[in-house]
Amino acid sequence: MRKICLFLLLIIVQISAHAEDTIEDGRYWLTLNHDYHLNDQWRINLHLQPRWRNEGSAFDQIIYRPSLYYKVNPSLSLGAGYGFILTHLPSGGNTHEHRIWEDVIYQTNLTEQIKFLSRSRLEQRALEGQSDVAHRFRQTVRFSMPTHIINGLSAVFYDEYFINTNNTSWGVHRGFDQNRAFIGVNYQLNPHANMDVGYLNQYVNRPNVDAENHVLAITVNTQF
Repeated sequence: MRKICLFLLLIIVQISAHAEDTIEDGRYWLTLNHDYHLNDQWRINLHLQPRWRNEGSAFDQIIYRPSLYYKVNPSLSLGAGYGFILTHLPSGGNTHEHRIWEDVIYQTNLTEQIKFLSRSRLEQRALEGQSDVAHRFRQTVRFSMPTHIINGLSAVFYDEYFINTNNTSWGVHRGFDQNRAFIGVNYQLNPHANMDVGYLNQYVNRPNVDAENHVLAITVNTQF
């Protein structure tokens, strides 16, 4: 438990160190995430995520992500999927991005109370109207543990680090791209549904002025 607290403290210190010259915004992200189990090893995942910016007053993005996963063993899963991202630009108009990605997911119990999940993702990103493809690596680590306050309520902490591996003509720069740190709770609604609610800090590396978004993030997970 002490190691986890130190890990989270290091993340917060790192974000604060970079946040001196940034543009800040309040945002809302709603995620609907559904798993359909074909059998004990194969599952289809359907992911829908609308986002709002400017303190929630303006539509920002909507993301569609269908994918397929194979369970190698109880701890390890491999997956691949497609993503369509529609972004409404502040200056007007929209951009359409298409992504293919590959996942490696590892999950285990660190103790009787603490659950751990690691997701390593490679993305190939193409923007309509542009010829070159951006490649990005994303690493997520997630910890959860029961609160013992309410049955089915767990504390959740996760961090996701993004690294671009190449440059593109449409604004992607090689190196650190962004970091997302989340703290909140998960509530088990019933055997087939649970929900995450919490605060997500999104720090985005930009060529001139960086961005720091304070996000109210709600995720509803269902499975059958």
